[in-house]
Amino acid sequence: MIRAIEATEDLLTVLDAEPSPDCVEDMIAVQTLALGSKALVVVTLTRPAQHNALNLAGWRRLARVFNSLRDDSTVRVVIVRGAGGRAFGAGADISEFPAKRLGSAAADQYNAAIASALQAIQSVPFPVIAMIEGLAVGGGCELATACDVRLASTGSRFGIPIGRLGVTLGLTETRAVAGLIGAANLKYLVYSGALATADQALAWGLVQKVVEAGELRAETARLARNIAESSEITVRATKQVTALAADPAVTDGHELIRELHAQAYDGDDLREGVDAFLIGRTPQFTDGRTPAHGRS
Repeated sequence: MIRAIEATEDLLTVLDAEPSPDCVEDMIAVQTLALGSKALVVVTLTRPAQHNALNLAGWRRLARVFNSLRDDSTVRVVIVRGAGGRAFGAGADISEFPAKRLGSAAADQYNAAIASALQAIQSVPFPVIAMIEGLAVGGGCELATACDVRLASTGSRFGIPIGRLGVTLGLTETRAVAGLIGAANLKYLVYSGALATADQALAWGLVQKVVEAGELRAETARLARNIAESSEITVRATKQVTALAADPAVTDGHELIRELHAQAYDGDDLREGVDAFLIGRTPQFTDGRTPAHGRS
């Protein structure tokens, strides 16, 4: 179901409400909002009574959602959130472990489903914003770190208290979390079982901004709208180049870097952005390939 929006306030209305049941499949709701020819997508974990813990079907559904969005050229930004306001996500559903995660063979399948979901989020070419209210623990914390940007309310708590369960971290999850907060802080979260406050998460770099609970939805809507109205060339290139920057062997001569530079400096977005800046108007970007304002 696609709903047209006209302003940030319309997106805020969607974020203020729980998704309707017809948007939900395997505990994951997907709402697509049309902003002209662009699309903003809201993905919601919908098990508030269980703090939005995901079972195996939910993790697999999350992977399918992002894999299907990856090739949608209209999508500009995705917001991931948890229903109910008390939790972003509590990770995996422990109640199904006896049937589906005990024994190495079963665990391999379960762990692969979690890794596939996180990899699907990381691999989409557009930004993914985690809107975090309440608990983001275990797989919920790992899910948040797979997103590009994390905004959190002051009452949020973060942790990976798996020492009380006896499970191990997967490599995908470890890279996602340690890449943000460092190996030592990740070890501390696991060894201590402690839940970090939003301010501690901010200091570690786990989240990028902390706001009062009543402001979180508006802050998220503003950021999403700003991304949607920015140059798609700039936004997508930023995600790609920052991923490459983690590899010290990559230089400015890398094939993808050269390709991105060519797209930007030979494309129409730069001309539109400079023209708008020089005469003091708001830029109207297209897809970076079609001339703006009728220019040829």
